[in-house]
Amino acid sequence: MRKSAWLDVWIIAVSQIISGSGAYLALTTLILTLQDTGATGLAVAGVTVAASLPVVALAPVTGRLADRFDSRLLMVVAGVVQIAGCLLLSFAGSTVLRIACVLLIYSGTALGLPVRAALLPVMVTEEDLPRAGAINQSATVIGSMFGPPIAGFAYHAVGSAPGTLRWAAVGFLATVVGGLLVRTRRGTRMGEEHPAAAGAARPPMDRLLKVVFIGLAAVVGAISAVDVVAVFFVRETLESSAQTYGLIMATWPIGMVAGAWGQAKLAEKAPDARLSGWLFGSLAITATGVVLLAAVGSAPWMVPIWLAGGLLNGAANVLVTTLVARRSPVANRGHVAAIMQAAVQASLLAGYLFAGLALTANLTPRMIILGCGVIAVVTVAFISPWVRAAARSSELVTSPVLGDRVPQPQE
Repeated sequence: MRKSAWLDVWIIAVSQIISGSGAYLALTTLILTLQDTGATGLAVAGVTVAASLPVVALAPVTGRLADRFDSRLLMVVAGVVQIAGCLLLSFAGSTVLRIACVLLIYSGTALGLPVRAALLPVMVTEEDLPRAGAINQSATVIGSMFGPPIAGFAYHAVGSAPGTLRWAAVGFLATVVGGLLVRTRRGTRMGEEHPAAAGAARPPMDRLLKVVFIGLAAVVGAISAVDVVAVFFVRETLESSAQTYGLIMATWPIGMVAGAWGQAKLAEKAPDARLSGWLFGSLAITATGVVLLAAVGSAPWMVPIWLAGGLLNGAANVLVTTLVARRSPVANRGHVAAIMQAAVQASLLAGYLFAGLALTANLTPRMIILGCGVIAVVTVAFISPWVRAAARSSELVTSPVLGDRVPQPQE
């Protein structure tokens, strides 16, 4: 009986924490530099977009690479690309060159994401997938939490953005080292080390996954606009301090870690139909929370709503990771994971753009948040019957040859 390779899971998690910290360290340092040098808001927006664009634009390429080539080689290449981009960024003097370097850094990230996502189901048994997903989710959140405060301290202590960026480049070495240390490998060119992928034809994406991706992207697009508006809502509408804003924002990642671990135990033996129901149930509660957020009259009331949002976000991420791993054909998990990540990132960018346009149209932060919440509630209500129908119309059957899960009509 196959056992889960927990050592590999933890190696990937630790490398993700370190490299994630490096990515946020580099990005935050660059934003601080632009602000100090009097750059326009357009320049800062350009950097933010450059950090998300590669995941969306390169998804068709990175997903196929993740399924076709040795995962160890791809992780090493991803780390080298990130290191090169970060070192070049430390020398870049113009905004255009800086944005180009950020694009290079996050091109490495775009390559590494589907590789790690496709490796996870190979490392562990199906029953252990939710727990492995919670570890992966926690590593991502912790990396994003460490990077910005380290950047703030280092930027003022070192007094030199190039020096801080070179230290960030060292953090990306973790991706290279992690790739070399992990024993689990996959890719259709791995031969006997990944026989399930060898010669397998690429089937279309599972119907339930399609519906889940569309619904998730639509809801995330509506809710993500709140991220942009939150600072104006706290500072201007609720007339609270910058410290209060920072403390409120910190509750979200804390909730994400707790939500991921809480959901992992529940998802271990639950069928996919139940997982998809839980996913859209969590999205429905989150959407309702956004509507309630628009009604708060003081900052302290935001804390329970923001914490609950983080809990539901962490739970939803584990549910999506588990569904993708269970329902994706073995040979195409990287491709499916890349599509999912691209859909989420594209919806995030759309939400940010909507928020920016709404603010320039002189809509108040409270009005924008309320509108986003209503759109999200309507979206969940519209998509949920579609999800239930897709879940009812197919059941999963395990192939003894490929180990794939293919939809079969219910009798």
